[in-house]
Amino acid sequence: MKNILSTYVYYLIMLVIVGIILISLYFTYIWNNNQSSNQDKYQNFAQLKSDTVKQRDWQRNIKKTNNKDILITAIHGGGIEPGTSELAKIISKKGDFNLYSFEGLLKSNNKQLHITSTNFDDPKLNEMTNRSQESISIHGFQGDKDTVYIGGQDKKMAQSIKKELEKEGFNVEKSPNNINGRSSKNFINENDSGSGVQLEISTSIRKSFFKKDKLNRKTRENTNKYRDSIYDFAEAVTKGIHSQT
Repeated sequence: MKNILSTYVYYLIMLVIVGIILISLYFTYIWNNNQSSNQDKYQNFAQLKSDTVKQRDWQRNIKKTNNKDILITAIHGGGIEPGTSELAKIISKKGDFNLYSFEGLLKSNNKQLHITSTNFDDPKLNEMTNRSQESISIHGFQGDKDTVYIGGQDKKMAQSIKKELEKEGFNVEKSPNNINGRSSKNFINENDSGSGVQLEISTSIRKSFFKKDKLNRKTRENTNKYRDSIYDFAEAVTKGIHSQT
């Protein structure tokens, strides 16, 4: 009887421990998501638009093609996460995909124009997303590690892109929870298929896209300053998309 009771108590304690761990992981996930949102100056596009001047502080770059299925986005382009909108444009051109990029044009502190993906609700983007089957979102994260994080609800597409990027020598890893692009509120998951792919590219890789590793606006706007690696990256993403469409 004592042995049975001891076993019961043991399993009960283990269940409590597992429960505590799961609850802790859940609240860590929620906290990380809230932190990302709370750090932004603007909580939605309307707030940003009312407080800034279009074509002076920021601009949109929109391209609509005959291929309505695929949408390439860079909502933190220009000086916000430098190198992302430049890459998105090349991918769009190579694959003849639709393009939406939001680009910071401020002389400094473009980070203040950052709106997290779950809050980014530009009507122009929403219109394009609603007409698309698949969304591929290009982002950047701060880091000296040569890493590309990949996430999103479309695991098959993510795996296909990962495979092609690795062929080109890029290190691709599964995204951490706070940037995994799987939230139902993330705009990439609001298309017809309800899924998309989110790429997070480290600072060091984005620097390697440009000569002298410079991410300033003058360099980014001069295609003669682009290295082959940005085209290799774009080609890999394009191949990954085409293999699934």
